[in-house]
Amino acid sequence: MELARLVPYFLNGEGAAPPTPPAAPSQPEPKTQEKAPVLKQQVEAPRDAPKPQELKIKTEVEKIKAPEPVHKVPEPVQKAPEPVKQTIIPPVVEEEPPRRVWEEKHVPSSPLSRILGFGGLAARLAVGTAAEIVRSGGMNGTYNALVSDSNAEKLAETLCTMRGAALKLGQMLSIQDEAMIPSKFAVALDRVRENAHVMPKDQLHQQLETELGEDWRSKFLEFDDVPIAAASIGQVHRATLLNGERVAIKIQYPGVAESIGSDLSNLKRLVTYTNILPRGLYIDEIIRVGKEELTAECDYLNEAENQERFRELIEQSGMGEKYVVPRVYRELSTSRILTTQLISGVAVDKAVHLSQDVRNSIARRILELTIHELFNWRFMQTDPNWSNFMYNASTDTIGLVDFGAAREYPKAFVDDYFNIVWAAANEDEKTMVDYSIKMHFLTGDESPAMMRAHVAAGMVVGEPFRSHEPFDFHKSKLTTRLGQHTEVFMHGRLTPPPQEVYSLHRKLAGAFLMCIKLRAVVPCRDVLENVQRQFYS
Repeated sequence: MELARLVPYFLNGEGAAPPTPPAAPSQPEPKTQEKAPVLKQQVEAPRDAPKPQELKIKTEVEKIKAPEPVHKVPEPVQKAPEPVKQTIIPPVVEEEPPRRVWEEKHVPSSPLSRILGFGGLAARLAVGTAAEIVRSGGMNGTYNALVSDSNAEKLAETLCTMRGAALKLGQMLSIQDEAMIPSKFAVALDRVRENAHVMPKDQLHQQLETELGEDWRSKFLEFDDVPIAAASIGQVHRATLLNGERVAIKIQYPGVAESIGSDLSNLKRLVTYTNILPRGLYIDEIIRVGKEELTAECDYLNEAENQERFRELIEQSGMGEKYVVPRVYRELSTSRILTTQLISGVAVDKAVHLSQDVRNSIARRILELTIHELFNWRFMQTDPNWSNFMYNASTDTIGLVDFGAAREYPKAFVDDYFNIVWAAANEDEKTMVDYSIKMHFLTGDESPAMMRAHVAAGMVVGEPFRSHEPFDFHKSKLTTRLGQHTEVFMHGRLTPPPQEVYSLHRKLAGAFLMCIKLRAVVPCRDVLENVQRQFYS
C-alpha cells in the first residue's frame, strides 16, 4: 500500500515535485517483406554474391542485442570442389511477451443497462451487509458488515464489468490511504487497477466497424483479437499495416463516453448511501474534476493532438535519445479509436531486476522529465500508471504512451507552485505556509495540529531536493512518514485543494513511487536548481 500512503498527502494539497531525465527512441523493429507472415522473415543473399549451392536460413529468432545480421564463419572446406555452406541469421525481432488470458464480458453500453448495473450493486451490498450482520450474530455493526470481504469483492467485480467512469473513479480511489478508505475495499480496488475485463470479439469487431467502416480488416495485414492491455475506458490491440509497419490500436468501450455524467452521479449516490468515505476526501470535488478529465480522455482525437505535441516537445528539447513518443496514424484514428506506432519495452516496475546503475538511470530520467513537463513546458502527461513508461533495454530508452490525461497548467499557478517546492527543498517553513495560503491549500484558520502536519509533510516531500548527494528513495521511508499525517489531513482540512492539484499531485506521487519501486539512489537537487536558475533567479 505504498501508493496508498503517498498519494493522500499530494491530494491533500501539500506537496512538492520530483525531477526526471529524458529517454531515447525505442529500437525500430526490423521491417518484414510485404508478403511475409508477421513473425517470419525472408532473407535473400546479396544479389552480387556468388550463388551458393545450398542456402540455409535460420528461422528461429534468438535473443541477440546486435541489431544487424550475424553471419557464421564459413566452415573449413574438406574438398576443393564442394561449395562452402553458409548460415544467414535474419535481423533480430524483439521477443514479444506471452499473451495474457483475459476475462471477456460485454460492456453495458445503454443508459438503462448502466443504471441497472449500479442499482444491482447497491442491492447486492445491502444484502451482503445484512448477511454479514446475521453471520456474526450481531457482533459486527452495520459499518463493519458493509465493508466485509464479500462486499469488497462485489464492488470490484461490478466496477470491472461496468468500466468507464465507474472503473476510473475506482482506480482513483484505490490510491487513497487506509485512513480514508476501509482496508478491504482498498485491496479490492487495487485489484481493479490491474484487472479490467475486455470486450468479447463480437463487441470489439462492432466497434471497429462503426469507427473504421465495414471494410476495416482490409486496412490491416494482420489484426490480433487478443488485447495487450485493458484499462478503464478502452483496450489496446496489436496490428500490422499493409506496408508491414506494426501498430497499437486503442479501442474505446461502447457507451462509456456518453455515460460519464450518469456513472459518476450513480457512484456518488452509492458512496453517500454507504458513508464509507470521510468528509476530508471532498468526494464532490473528486467527482467534478474526474468528470472533466474523463470527458477529455474519451476524445481520442484530443489525445492524438496531445501525443503529437509531446513528441514535438521531446524532439525540440533535444531529449530524443532518452525518450520515445510513438507517432500517430491519423488516417486510422477517430474520436473512439487511436492508432499509433507500436513500441517495445517493459513497464518500468518490471525493471526492478536490472542493475542499480540502470535503475538509477531510469528513475533519474522519470524525475527529470516530470520537472521539465511542469516547470519548462507547463504541459504534463498526468497519468503515472507504470505501463505508460516502457523501458527498452536494447536501446536504453523510455517509451512514453497514453496522453489522454495530458493537460496544461497556467503560468501563475506553476510559478506559485515552484515557490512551495523550493521552500520545501530549503526548509523555509514561512514561505511554504505563505504560498500555501495564497494558492488555497490552506485558509490560515487551520488548527495548530493541521498546520504542523502540513509543514512536516511538505518538508518530507522536499527531502530529495535538499542535498546534492544521491538520495535513497527506498531507505528514506517517504510513504511511511507521509502516512503518519493522513488522519490529521482528513479531519483538519478546511478547504479542498486547487483543482489543478488533483492531476498534478497524482503524477508527482507516481514519479516518487516509481523511484521507490526501482530502489533508486540518485541526486535530485541539481534538476530543481536548473529550473530555479532558468526561470526564477
